Amino acid sequence: MLINGRFLMQPVTGVQRVARELVSEMDRMVGAGETAHRIALACEAGADVQSLGLRHIEVERRGGASGHLWEQLVLPRMVRGRRLLCLGNTAPLASALAGQRVAVMIHDVSYLSLPQAYSLRYRWAHRALLPVLLRRADPIFTVSVTERERLKRLNGRAGKRIVAIQNGGWSHDRVERGAPGTQGGERERMVLYVGSLSRRKNVERVIAVAQRLAREDGVRTVLVGASNEILAPIRASVAPDVGHMLEFVGQVPCLEALAGYYRQASCLLFPSLYEASPLPPVEAMSLGCPVVASAIPSMTERCGTAALYCDPLDSDDILAAVRRVLGDPALAQSLRAQGFARAEGFSWREQARRIIEVMTAS
Repeated sequence: MLINGRFLMQPVTGVQRVARELVSEMDRMVGAGETAHRIALACEAGADVQSLGLRHIEVERRGGASGHLWEQLVLPRMVRGRRLLCLGNTAPLASALAGQRVAVMIHDVSYLSLPQAYSLRYRWAHRALLPVLLRRADPIFTVSVTERERLKRLNGRAGKRIVAIQNGGWSHDRVERGAPGTQGGERERMVLYVGSLSRRKNVERVIAVAQRLAREDGVRTVLVGASNEILAPIRASVAPDVGHMLEFVGQVPCLEALAGYYRQASCLLFPSLYEASPLPPVEAMSLGCPVVASAIPSMTERCGTAALYCDPLDSDDILAAVRRVLGDPALAQSLRAQGFARAEGFSWREQARRIIEVMTAS
């Protein structure tokens, strides 16, 4: 099996984080003798694989192009009869059309429901590629039952080839019940947002709610995340009188630094408009941070009863939910307890094992 390593040359957001976790787990599985399959990772000549900590998966490098062109022109020549696994929503058209065995993970198709959140170039590229993948890829992995049903509505004939496997949770499947800051009294009266600065993530309402929390409640908000070239610019500004209460820290690639924010916050605010299998809510649960999330099907599938839900289209309802968690220690502690139990049900190792199992059987 050959893994498409294009994700190594992309900014690390949710999709790339999933790919990194899965490849690392597959490497550990090979080392532990949990799979007898030979696995290799194909990547550009300059890709940095050190952070993956690979010890058993062979790395195959080839230059000649970069980014999208590398995936479409160089990668197909590296396959050499092997099964190709693409973990980042895309795959080489030449391989799919030529009948090479291509498996792909389609995390979500949010650009169809929320086109205003993405650049025109991104939308066109994915709209062109998706029909080919739905016809040709086998298997097609996705990360929730909700998203599987959406893909089936786009192409009913693909239904039998679409397999839903939820993402894992915190790094190395850790749930830190005794982690620093897991008790309510040790946490700062601070709200945390983790995610791209994207319209899809509802960040404009997050910023509006954060300003009301600052002005009316004296509560500060920390926003972890950034925009990038595939996202349309957000339309939001911060008033000067509360600017010091909203901290935009950008991307936090170091997971231990990210863990510090989860341990510090009184709640995670995650009122996203569209998700498939979001990482931040379960990461927060793993570190004892109560979660306020949007009441959308994929979120309730992911979080169950371990989150407090709000209407993502209603800023007043989002604000009210945050205030409930901040003002009710018993509720916050209940969410922590339920969150720990919920987070223990998500495993990168199990997701990796299922992917290999399905590819072997198909």
